[in-house]
Amino acid sequence: MAEQYQVSDAAEIETIGIEATCAADNAYDLVVTEVMVAVGDTVAAEHIFMSLENTKVVTQVTTPAAGIVATIHCLKGDEVQVSDRIIEIRPA
Repeated sequence: MAEQYQVSDAAEIETIGIEATCAADNAYDLVVTEVMVAVGDTVAAEHIFMSLENTKVVTQVTTPAAGIVATIHCLKGDEVQVSDRIIEIRPA
């Protein structure tokens, strides 16, 4: 998995962790096909921030709430598993 990228290493601020999901049943070895945000970006609730693919099934992952992208745990081309934490946002 890729190196973590963070906004800052300042005091711990509560973040919302978002985990990898997939529309396909029994999915594993998801490939990150697109990352649509960068650390520091402001996102709205339900913003599509990443696409994951498993056997030609593409899942677009969205944010559950508005906030600022604090950490991205993977890059395009990385392989992740369902329930791996892939991004964290600080609530707005």
